[in-house]
Order: sequence, then C-alpha cells, then structure tokens
Amino acid sequence: MFSRHSRLLLLLCFGVFTAAGASAFAAYQWASFTDALAVSALHGRNTIAFQSADVTAPAEIDRGSCEALIAQPGVVHAGGVSLIRSATFAQLGPAVQVYAASPTLLPQLAVADVVVGRELGFTGDGRLLLMPDGSTLVAAEGREEPAGLNLGSAVAVPMTPTQKTVERCVVTLDRFVDATEATPRISSSLRASGGAVAASSEFSESTDPVDAFVNRPDRYLPVVLGVLCGIVGLGMNRFRSSDIASYRFSGTTVRSMFLLLFFEQSLLAGCFAAAGSLALAFIPGFFVQPSAQIPWVLAGAAAWLIVATANVLHSRGDPSSLSKDR
Repeated sequence: MFSRHSRLLLLLCFGVFTAAGASAFAAYQWASFTDALAVSALHGRNTIAFQSADVTAPAEIDRGSCEALIAQPGVVHAGGVSLIRSATFAQLGPAVQVYAASPTLLPQLAVADVVVGRELGFTGDGRLLLMPDGSTLVAAEGREEPAGLNLGSAVAVPMTPTQKTVERCVVTLDRFVDATEATPRISSSLRASGGAVAASSEFSESTDPVDAFVNRPDRYLPVVLGVLCGIVGLGMNRFRSSDIASYRFSGTTVRSMFLLLFFEQSLLAGCFAAAGSLALAFIPGFFVQPSAQIPWVLAGAAAWLIVATANVLHSRGDPSSLSKDR
C-alpha cells in the first residue's frame, strides 16, 4: 500500500493533507472567533452595569454584595464605582473626573495608589501623580477598559474602608458566558436600598456568538472529509477488481478478502486521524484546548471506516466477473 506504485498512496496523501487542512481551518476559525469576541468585549459585550433605574429615586448598592460577585461562576471582575468630584490636575488638565473604585474591579488599584485613564495621555506605570491637594501618589496607566466602565478619561482611586455603598456596580463576565442568562442570577445577589436597581449594557446582540460558533455547520468538516475519503477508497477498489479476483481464485474466502480490504482502509483512516491530531501540535496557540478538536478528527476517521464496510460488495463479487472488470 505504501509503495510508490500503489494507487492507495494517492489516497493516503489525500487523507493526510485533508485531515491536516481541516485542523488548520478549525484553528483559523477559532482565532477569528476569539478576535471577534475581544473586539466586541471592548465595545461592552459581557460588561453589565447595575445602577438606579430612576434618577429621581437613587438607589444605594451595598458595596460588599457588589464586590462579592467576583466569586460567582463566570465573573471576571466585579466592583463598585462612585463619582467623587471633578478636579484640576497639573499633569492632566482641568475638569478631570475622579472616581472611587473597588480593587476587585480594577486590579491595578491593589498595586498602585491611583489609576489614570488611557485617554488622559499619562503613560507609564510607577510614575508619581500630583494630586489636586498637593500630595503625590504612585500612579498606574489605565488599561483599555470595555465600554460601560467609563474610566478611560477619568482618575480612579481606591475606595476607603468606611464606604459601604456605591452608585454603580460593574460586572465583567467571561467571554463565553451568556450575559442574558447570567444577569438575573447576578442581580439577585445584590443588596440595595432606596430606589430600584436596573442592569444595563452598552452592547447588544441579536444572537449569541458563542452558541452560533458551537453550532456552526462546518464543525462537521472532518466527518465530511472522512466520508469523502472512504468513498474515494471504494472507487479505487473498484478499479482493483482483477487484483481482488486473483486473491479469490487463489482460495481467499469472502471474509478474509473483506478483512484485507478493510485493514487497508483502517491504516489509511489511522493516518488520517494521526495527521489531523499531529497538526494541532504545531498550532497550539490558536486553541484554548487543542484536544477539543481531536474528537472531530477521530469522528472523521470513524466515518471513513463506516464507509469502508461497503468493501464487502467487492469481496463477495464473482471472481470470474471481477477478472473481466478492469
């Protein structure tokens, strides 16, 4: 079968390249999908803000219950944000809004005294920032925050231990979490007094991109390719009728002939599975879990073997007729 004169060598090459190509295509899809999620996250996807539903009846959200949301499944960051005042900074300019924020929402506040939004042009971490009262604090440059947090052009300082309530509770969910389903669960864990609390997001989507990606039709590509390779293998065996007839005339039983043909296809299907799996070893950076693609490659190999069972038709053919059918 592996001889350079063997017809099946062409099928072997075809199977290897299609399996590796299917894995590479899956990696490309995954990379495109995660890039799209990252872009939509910056536009506010999976960032939920809980605040007063009516400005005339402001609600006070319990700070402890807000920060405790970080322990819930699927929550990446959660914490309170409250406006302190607008102030003039010698290094930043006038009318800069100053917010008090939870370190659970802005992890940089755990290592720096103040976080300066990226839009204010204050670059570099560990620099000293002159505060309006004349004191100097160690500042960190703000990261690119998602829409809904609204701290890109503001200065954030840690909340004092005595602050028990917040104006807004902002929650950032994992990119694979369905925000629509998670919002009621998260909202039920918040404690508030005064007016009603409503959840809002600056990003809306008509369909869940994660669900659409998981249920995409082309995830079955390895299975389709396995079926195609199996059909090509059947076609090649159709042109080997004289060889099959020689085996039958020499006393090979139908069962043995079928096992021989099926064993050939099993080796080819095994190479298909190996090529698709090994290809993932060269592109691990494109997957969170490369092993998630392996079952689809194995399913393609299994589909090849299922189609290969049709070789029983060649095995049961009349040797005299097979010898004439070239």
